[in-house]
Amino acid sequence: MVRRAATVVLPALAAAALIAAPAQAQESYLRITTYHGGSTAQWFLTCGPDGGVHPEPGAACDRLEELGGDLDRIRFRPGVACPRIFDPVHVEIRGDYLGEPVDFTDDYPNPCFVERLAAPIVPAV
Repeated sequence: MVRRAATVVLPALAAAALIAAPAQAQESYLRITTYHGGSTAQWFLTCGPDGGVHPEPGAACDRLEELGGDLDRIRFRPGVACPRIFDPVHVEIRGDYLGEPVDFTDDYPNPCFVERLAAPIVPAV
């Protein structure tokens, strides 16, 4: 008799827990690639939960949230205080952010511009 009650009650409790559970934040997944001085580096970032193969996933995901996922706001722009040394860095970010496709590509004059404009999303090169 106890066994029969458990088989009826447990599935009902499990269903109730699923209904009562708060909605999960949608996961985001990005592949970040840099090309600099003949070398290629690649990182994988997940947000919601924060993780992946990235040196600062929490900070990168927080920055993405601040930007509302708008990576155009990390594009190269003049007026940033960096040395005028030509040491180009090509950056690609692909994947999805909160269900929206991401396909970002930009060229920065040198690593300083990457650090000032795109960090911590794009790790130091």
